Amino acid sequence: MNFFQGYFLLGLGAVAWAFVVGARAFTRDEQLKKDLRGSIYLFTFFLALRLLGAGVEEHLPKNVGTALRVGWMLAFAFGSVRTLVSVGLWVFRQMRRAPTSKIVRDLTDFVLYIAVTIPILKTQLAIDVTTLLGTSAVVSLVLGLALQDTLGNLFAGLAVQLEKPFDVGDFITVGQHSGQVVEIAWRATRIETFRKEQITLPNSMIAKEAVKNFSRGGNAVAIDLVFGVTYSAPPNQVKQEVLEALKAIPQVLADPPPQVHTQDFAESSVQYLIRYYLRSYADVLGSQGEIYTRLWYRFGRAGIEIPFPQRIITVRNEPQRAHVHQALLQELDLFAPFTEAERMEIATHARERHFGRGEHVINEGEEGHTFFVVTRGSLAVMAGKARTEVARLGRGQYFGEMSLLTGEPRSATVTAHEDSVLLELDREAFGRHFAEHEGLAQKLAEVLASRKIELQDKVNLAALAPGVKANDILARLKHIFRVHE
Repeated sequence: MNFFQGYFLLGLGAVAWAFVVGARAFTRDEQLKKDLRGSIYLFTFFLALRLLGAGVEEHLPKNVGTALRVGWMLAFAFGSVRTLVSVGLWVFRQMRRAPTSKIVRDLTDFVLYIAVTIPILKTQLAIDVTTLLGTSAVVSLVLGLALQDTLGNLFAGLAVQLEKPFDVGDFITVGQHSGQVVEIAWRATRIETFRKEQITLPNSMIAKEAVKNFSRGGNAVAIDLVFGVTYSAPPNQVKQEVLEALKAIPQVLADPPPQVHTQDFAESSVQYLIRYYLRSYADVLGSQGEIYTRLWYRFGRAGIEIPFPQRIITVRNEPQRAHVHQALLQELDLFAPFTEAERMEIATHARERHFGRGEHVINEGEEGHTFFVVTRGSLAVMAGKARTEVARLGRGQYFGEMSLLTGEPRSATVTAHEDSVLLELDREAFGRHFAEHEGLAQKLAEVLASRKIELQDKVNLAALAPGVKANDILARLKHIFRVHE
């Protein structure tokens, strides 16, 4: 023990204190900072006791001096152990790229504390710890019975660490509780739910329950959703709509690809199972909400009904709705060549389409057989590979007419900036009128040529070629609708 009692140890303790303080100041690892805080306290306590002992130990009673000497020896030994364990666990975390649990840190500290305490007590106080352990069997029995539940949780915690069913940071389900593991301690494991509630689960309970881990090995997490649609909807159409909706959701992985299966013929609907994959289980709630939202809009546009066990009698006032649509069409220059009766007929055949915020209505370069009139909401027009926004459409504006009437590919991508309602018209709504009214095709061609030039001046779309002529548009229009004048 001459080394411990020499002044060289005082200098070594000061260097160790400076090292720990510097390491804690410069590290970015929050767990290492937390662990080194205990080392700073222990080395500070050692320096205080050692300096005090150097000045007054000779003047103190023998037993007090001995106690003081044992105190700074234990403080230095414990500080060294705490520092070595903290740095060792930090290296371990860097190699594994995973956090270490509290129970591992505590157990390692405890074992090493005992290992350094035994020789100090034996040499300074002549205490044989092994003899004390041998004579304390009765006390151990009493304490064991009193702490039966606590010891059960302790050994269960050790079993959890040995078997490693989960680590700190994993998303798990234990019984009825689901959340992210934030701490694995001696007595219990703490998880945080999606509602930011922390639940403390005794380790003995975890050892008895089935544990479902959603975060092992960095693998993708599979999520299953079940929904029902009407029997009148063809299964292949339903599956196609679901897969298209999943492609537009960024959290859903393309590899492994999502799957849709027809699962059951239920009492009032056909049941389908969606299985898709996420990079992290933390995205499960957001992805489920986005899937259900997009399916509502897509099913509505495709005419796929989502049934529910209720009987609803709906009386629709179709003539009144057609009058509202006809009044909107009357405001548009494209429909100026039509009579009021013709506009009413076109409005009667128009279909309302609902689009949710962020959904694409049309895509640049695609073929188009319909065009749209905005009745409510706001839409963004984007062009080019960079998808630069070049215009914003609102109520009373329309788009897609060139593709409908001339067969040109879509010249831009239009996306719903907010929830929007559109009127969709197809070629059938126009075709019958060209044969009945001579000169109607020529008038529409002139309107389209004028609109195309106006759009070119406003937004300067690259897809809009210069030198637009009504005769060129008329020729394509006649070809599409087989008009002979």
